[in-house]
Amino acid sequence: MKEMVCPSCGAPLALYARRDVNGNLVCTRCGLVISEADFDLGPEWRSFTPEDRVRRSRVGSPMTSLVHDYGLTTYIYTRSKDPRQRKLAALQARLRTYKNQKLISVLQDANRVARRLNLPPSAAETYGKIVRKLYEEKMIKKNNVNEYLAAAALIAARLERHPLSVNDVINVLGVKRQQLWRAYNSILKKLRVRSAAPPKPHNFIPKIASRLGLGGEVETLALRFATLLVRTGLAQGKPPEPLAGAAIYLSSILLDKKRNQQEIARVVNATDATIRNRYRDIVDNFYIEVRL
Repeated sequence: MKEMVCPSCGAPLALYARRDVNGNLVCTRCGLVISEADFDLGPEWRSFTPEDRVRRSRVGSPMTSLVHDYGLTTYIYTRSKDPRQRKLAALQARLRTYKNQKLISVLQDANRVARRLNLPPSAAETYGKIVRKLYEEKMIKKNNVNEYLAAAALIAARLERHPLSVNDVINVLGVKRQQLWRAYNSILKKLRVRSAAPPKPHNFIPKIASRLGLGGEVETLALRFATLLVRTGLAQGKPPEPLAGAAIYLSSILLDKKRNQQEIARVVNATDATIRNRYRDIVDNFYIEVRL
């Protein structure tokens, strides 16, 4: 069987022929276009900036509850000097936000809270739905917007099993604990949201291990300790983060990658005495055998 070669440079096509971004078959040795693509891989319009590409694209981002119109906004391209087109674009912009200024303001605050708490997309979407319900029920006022947004974020994180602690919410958003729990219970009662169980100690293990710079071996052993604490009921009624910190502390000792109690206490936002007490919960109730 005769080997196919490039008509220009004679290079074997099996080695040097590649398709470019437009689908054309090109010889990478001399640059000759051997055959053009018989299909269109791009739009019929041109864009020179990322903003142009977003505005001209006919495929938008997925619907989201964190935008007042669920992300279904359309734009009129206004670079033209035609005054009628500019007037139409301004009218369309006003209609897009007409009677929605308060909802837009609330959702802007909600987006800011979601970013500061590093909520994943699933938790952020659930958070947006809860905030919308609060707005529709007229529960969000000027004097309570912070605590309701904080409580809604905590509920959304628990519904989506994201390890977000109460201390994280209080420290990042600066709300008082009493106000947070008052808003939390009010949301559960008014919106009839099912109360999600608080996160378990093993949910916090990866985050704590990552912040302490510990590897997978310590994380795996700590997960075993945290799981045993939950199964035996020793974790009941105790904050999950200090328990996870104690499991990390013991695992780091056993694997000769020790982190002291003060380091772990800073990461989990607790005192070193709390880490020490939770550490005793593990060593006093489990038989740990170390094989040298």
